[in-house]
Amino acid sequence: MKTTALLFDECLATVSNDVKLELDMSFALADKIDMILREKNISQKQLAKKMGKTEAEVSRWLGGTHNFTLRTIAKISDALGVKLLTI
Repeated sequence: MKTTALLFDECLATVSNDVKLELDMSFALADKIDMILREKNISQKQLAKKMGKTEAEVSRWLGGTHNFTLRTIAKISDALGVKLLTI
């Protein structure tokens, strides 16, 4: 019988590198947004209201698996008054 860790490793081995990178970037962006919210003492609810979104939507964004569009990143950047991405 395989252990959970072994099954996880086998599943992870089947994921392509670009998908792994996408997930890493998504989690990093969500972490950065969360950090900025904490630094500015802004709640998810306040950000949602400022952007005309629901608190549930902002919560999904910060879960780390949301596929951010550039438009959404720009709107969040504008709402927070920060530059989230540098290219």
